[in-house]
Amino acid sequence: MDDASDPGPTAYEQNLPQDVRNLTAEKGLSSYDHRHRFVSSFVYEVPTPKAVSGRMRSALQGWQLGGIVTVQSGSPFTVVNGVDRANIGAGPAQRPNVVRNPNLPRGERDPQQWFDTSAFVQPAPFTFGNAGRNVVVGPGLGNLDMSLQRNLRIREGQRIELRWEVFNVFNTPHFDIPGRIAFSPNFGRIFNTAESSRQMQFGMKMVF
Repeated sequence: MDDASDPGPTAYEQNLPQDVRNLTAEKGLSSYDHRHRFVSSFVYEVPTPKAVSGRMRSALQGWQLGGIVTVQSGSPFTVVNGVDRANIGAGPAQRPNVVRNPNLPRGERDPQQWFDTSAFVQPAPFTFGNAGRNVVVGPGLGNLDMSLQRNLRIREGQRIELRWEVFNVFNTPHFDIPGRIAFSPNFGRIFNTAESSRQMQFGMKMVF
């Protein structure tokens, strides 16, 4: 948990209270609160088949397969009002009213409507909305990065490393947060990704 007095930078919000006279209403989840997160890495020394010999055996020796698996739930974000409903001047901190849980079941979320936008309504004129900070949870992430490496020994204490690295092996789209300005045309819709698509790179390094 954090509150509006937190001086550190957080994603998707300005760290400004909606009502400076009611900081209690600013208590909520931190923007970096990924409720579940799993990260695991591995390195596998590829064995050389015993049945091969000669040049084929030399070509198959010294290979390593590595990878990093990352799975995490989404981070919360704040829905803000696009108009000055409270009549205090334009700013990024005003929020609408919320009438029910805006988070949709997992099977109902998609880039066209990530959360229930109808759960938000305009507050009465000259009032602040009752929606809290970070009440909507954004998209999670599942990613696999892998590498294939071969070590070529030159002489004692010297070797060459050849690497082929693939990031986002399955080319999974990692969605950014949806539009969070209430009642705007893009409200609740996703148009961007937070991570890049599949990328590959080759490298060579001499270790001595």
